[in-house]
Amino acid sequence: MLSTSVPISTMDGEDTEASTPLNPLLDRKSPGCQGGPVPSCWLLYFKPIVVISVGTLLFVSGTTLALLSFTQVGNVPYLLGPLFLFVGLMFLVTGLVWVPMLKQSLEQQPLTEVNHGKGDQVEHKHH
Repeated sequence: MLSTSVPISTMDGEDTEASTPLNPLLDRKSPGCQGGPVPSCWLLYFKPIVVISVGTLLFVSGTTLALLSFTQVGNVPYLLGPLFLFVGLMFLVTGLVWVPMLKQSLEQQPLTEVNHGKGDQVEHKHH
């Protein structure tokens, strides 16, 4: 685990080191979205949601511009509509493929961790 180490001076004049992880998601006990000290699913799925939203907006605006260009209602350059359609479709498909891949990687991650957190468990025997 990579972490940064920062020297901190106390009031006594002693220097201590405080370390913070570079990726706080890797220090969590369970990377999924079920219980525990884990960030919300919104943080995990924020980037794919933004990509899907941008793709949808570009695709809709490309459709509108293409219709305006083909019907010659507005003074729209000929290639602007298809260009927005293409870029919007690429963003939309990328975002839609990203979500299942993220779900799959979150499901497989606990399986690859070896005895994570099992050393702290204590079994109680009843007499």
